Amino acid sequence: MQNTFQQISLYGRLLGAAFYYEPSDSCLASILDFFRQSTWAQEWEIEWDEKTREKTTALIAQSLNQDLNDQYQRLFIGPNELPAPPWGSVYLDPECVIFGNSLLALRDFLRHHQISFQAEQDEPEDHIGLMLMLAAYLAENRPHLVVEFLREHFLTWANHFLTQLANAENTPFYQGLALLTAQTLQQWQANLHIDVPNVRFYR
Repeated sequence: MQNTFQQISLYGRLLGAAFYYEPSDSCLASILDFFRQSTWAQEWEIEWDEKTREKTTALIAQSLNQDLNDQYQRLFIGPNELPAPPWGSVYLDPECVIFGNSLLALRDFLRHHQISFQAEQDEPEDHIGLMLMLAAYLAENRPHLVVEFLREHFLTWANHFLTQLANAENTPFYQGLALLTAQTLQQWQANLHIDVPNVRFYR
């Protein structure tokens, strides 16, 4: 289990930053350099089938010479309708809005356990990038809360979002990132024996 917490710490921070920050942000320079290594997929310590790994590495390799800021803008900023909004409550709330009930439940969890974090942008806390980085923080500082957080607040919607993102056309970097993240979350769920409750998706 300790090894799983170490993975959550490392991969949660890396994947979270990749989703949260614009590709031109200096925070992402070392992460993009990591993905430029031909051996990065072999170093990623999860169990995944060869077909998925090949597809993931091909998408990411294809994208690294493209304008990633354009992909980020179209996916997460707008101005057009977002193909896969990165906030959990968009999928879990009947009104498909940010700041929905699932976000309020997450805030209750954070308040109850006296966890506060300051987002660099004015962003709801259930943004996919922030949730991954929060998982890393918990693994490092509050490991006894990791399973509850993943089961009740994150894994409920993450794979649904990642499936939509993986199908977003002309965004190969984030399609590859979605496949990689989905495989990684499945590994965490299996390692920690988490039974995720069934929820209804409204989008």
